[in-house]
Amino acid sequence: MPKTLILGVGSSILTDDAVGLVVARRLEERLGHRDDVEFGENEEAGFTLLEEAIGYDRLVLVDSILTGAAPGTLLRYDLSDLGRSIHVNSPHGLNLATVMAFGRQQGLDVPDTVVIYAVEVVDLLTFGESLTPAVAEAECVEGVVEEIVAEVFPDEVTGPDADR
Repeated sequence: MPKTLILGVGSSILTDDAVGLVVARRLEERLGHRDDVEFGENEEAGFTLLEEAIGYDRLVLVDSILTGAAPGTLLRYDLSDLGRSIHVNSPHGLNLATVMAFGRQQGLDVPDTVVIYAVEVVDLLTFGESLTPAVAEAECVEGVVEEIVAEVFPDEVTGPDADR
């Protein structure tokens, strides 16, 4: 049975940067009964993402992004969308594509499928342990959770959207 790791990425002390952690926790509440998925949180990124991903068939990463779109907008990327770099280009460290490529080059058992969900936020720099009101709205976080569930585990969709 393919094994998936859902990993929330962010900082628990930088307001909206924690949205990946919050969404991963909600996904665990929703999907924790499954034997084919495990959950984690990462506040360091870089090479620690590689260490956590080893041994899984699929990595689903949830993080924050700031593009100017409406708060709660969900963007989906895969590694080919990121490009590789040897430079530190995010507050979390090395680019994910670079880290995964390094793992493959070293012969490590890294996931074949890596999906990155980026949640649009308002503030990534203010110290605080709560999401901003626009991002904290239950509908925003729950909407993101439902979108991810529908794509990653469609057999878990119930209610009016179940026929998607």
